[in-house]
Amino acid sequence: MLPLLIFVVHLILGVVSGYDGDELNAKGCPQAFGENCNCGMGVYRSYFPDREVFITNCTNTGFRDSNMLNHLDKRTEVLIFTGNHIPALPWNVFGIWKDYDNLTVVDLSNNGIKEIPGKALHKVKNVKRLMLNHNDLYIVSTLSHPRVFSNFENLRELHLTNAFTEQIVSQWYLLNLEDIFIGSALTKLEKLHLEQNEIWKISNPKIFCPLKNLMDLHLADNQLTDINFDLDCLEHLRHLDIEYNKITNLNNQSLQTIDRIFGNVSSGRSINMKGNPFRCDCEMSPFYNWFMSTTVKISNKEEVRCFDGFPKYNSGIRLTNLKKLDCEYDVDEVEARRYDSSSALIHTLSVIIALMVLAFILTILYMKRERVFPALKSYTMQYSSIQRDDDKVPVNL
Repeated sequence: MLPLLIFVVHLILGVVSGYDGDELNAKGCPQAFGENCNCGMGVYRSYFPDREVFITNCTNTGFRDSNMLNHLDKRTEVLIFTGNHIPALPWNVFGIWKDYDNLTVVDLSNNGIKEIPGKALHKVKNVKRLMLNHNDLYIVSTLSHPRVFSNFENLRELHLTNAFTEQIVSQWYLLNLEDIFIGSALTKLEKLHLEQNEIWKISNPKIFCPLKNLMDLHLADNQLTDINFDLDCLEHLRHLDIEYNKITNLNNQSLQTIDRIFGNVSSGRSINMKGNPFRCDCEMSPFYNWFMSTTVKISNKEEVRCFDGFPKYNSGIRLTNLKKLDCEYDVDEVEARRYDSSSALIHTLSVIIALMVLAFILTILYMKRERVFPALKSYTMQYSSIQRDDDKVPVNL
């Protein structure tokens, strides 16, 4: 019995080793990849600026499944698997037999991915950069898997630019994203990209707190109107990118937060707020005074501009070149108020004048009463006498 068992084990290992040693095709990839991908040494300077690396590149290959990744060349350091159509990743995307100790960068962008099961991504313990940009992820209800990134033990960068579905309000899927940060224990993560996700509001302000070593937080190209999330818990934060959001002004509480986190010049920390539609009028004075005097390092400070404001010529001007901040009022409203005020004033003056004339007449009458009243009395007596005489005239029938 034992010899038979040994034979079976050797047979299985032989089959497995056969898959591991698949003959390479003309493009340097295992046969399972067909002729759609390119594999071999190449340049990937965004992460390896000083040397060539082994790249498996399947860009715009139109694959409908990811089965070929079970046969990924073990030498692969950078996997680019983009431009395909894979709504749901299967369990064990990279198989169960091989260990990919060299795999450092995994790019699964633009694949129409809606769901990543909790058991999908194994054999990725040495991956340092994971890119899931431009997908259609649902991470709510039964499609939420809090431990989805738990096997990325050494992950340093997580790219989720435009990664989530627009069918669900960002306020809700961000609640589940916090659960993923907690459940996946991304304690070594240094960079998080969440650009272009239609984020209007972050209702769970401590969402980033589980990422204890986070250094760079990128929230550009969203719909944020303020900094309403906790930054004090991120001890190692060095850069916050909130450019091209919907911020028209920053209140004192936000300014105090920025000063507290980024105010130490020697720390090298910085914030980028370029491209926001700042309204440069009198309401902006506290922010403008802070902007001009703060010691905080503001990236692209000279490029921060007014979107509109008052005076009207403030539109498009750099904040550093502003000369005047006035208050703007609606012209029609001002004219209406002016008309109402004028009418009320005229009415009041008319009443006052009428009362003054009446008082003047009464005063004259009082002063001339000795002349006026005797004459009036004489006239009245004469009229009464005539009336009595008329009453005495006989009437002939």
